[in-house]
Amino acid sequence: MLKNFWWPLAFSAEVSRKPIRVTALQEEFVLYSLPDGRANVLSDLCVHRGGALSEGWTQGDRIICPYHGWEIQADGACVRIPANPPDFPVPRKARVDAYPTVEQMGWVWAFLGDIPDAERPPMPALKDAGAAAIITGAISWRAPYEQVIAHMAEPEVAALALDGEFAPTAAKVSGASSSTGEWGARITATLTPPDRIERSLLGLVKRHAPSAPCEALVAFHMPCVTLYRIGDDHMMMAHLPVDTETTLTKWMIARKTSQTEPEIAHRRMAAALERMRPRVEGQPAPQNAIAQACARLRDEAIARGWGIDAHLIQAEYANIKAVVIPSPARREVPELAAAWVMKEVPTVKPRDA
Repeated sequence: MLKNFWWPLAFSAEVSRKPIRVTALQEEFVLYSLPDGRANVLSDLCVHRGGALSEGWTQGDRIICPYHGWEIQADGACVRIPANPPDFPVPRKARVDAYPTVEQMGWVWAFLGDIPDAERPPMPALKDAGAAAIITGAISWRAPYEQVIAHMAEPEVAALALDGEFAPTAAKVSGASSSTGEWGARITATLTPPDRIERSLLGLVKRHAPSAPCEALVAFHMPCVTLYRIGDDHMMMAHLPVDTETTLTKWMIARKTSQTEPEIAHRRMAAALERMRPRVEGQPAPQNAIAQACARLRDEAIARGWGIDAHLIQAEYANIKAVVIPSPARREVPELAAAWVMKEVPTVKPRDA
């Protein structure tokens, strides 16, 4: 697991004035919207007694800790402690880490790290596909996120973006080629989707109609995003590592046209992903171009000191002390250097990678 990347933590539609908790990279974050509608992301640990801010509430541009009412503004600084006299200054140490947050194409992205803006890896370049129908959902896997990415980067997965009902068989792939970039890789191939299922008015299977071959694109962007294009249909998946052995995949399908009810389309997608579970969780990761690029870029990030030592956290820190992913303010504001209560996550030494 890596810090110093943009991580897609939630769909924009999931974030409101009511705080929610998101677990990612073995850490807890609180997401909520500010009065102007912008999403905000903080560490979900109040520095007073370690209370979960996600169990609190919002008031104006502040989030209120449910235990002792500390009021935290959007930049993570506490601006009011109810137990203190009105003229008593709030201590500098009364602050939590706040992470740069951007909303793009229906997702909330947070930069989980502390390096300057000019040094940050980019977000994927997402474009509006002019979608008339958008379907979203999620599935949890009992597998490391790099393994999930490798399985979900196979070209036949792109067929899941297509509208309609298909036979529960794998698409056929031919003519695959790949290329790599600075922050990812892509695979193009000719894809023949499974037979389409046509039904009568009574809902009975009438026939299996062969599908026509089409070009499919699968792209990967660090640290966890797979993108798909097949015809006019697009799909994005964000494979969020909850911890070292659990991955939450959030998916969004954008279709220019669709004759399928959203509830039915969601159910079909969920069923298709569930059929993949034995392979994703039980089989070794395929060594496709995207899996190889993911491993190479991970190793390069660890060499930069961006690898989170999740095993050390679990072995030595669990139930003893809390650690957090450092935010940019830890570097950008020198006078706050000694003002952080929560220690930074330990990182993997490059020689250990």
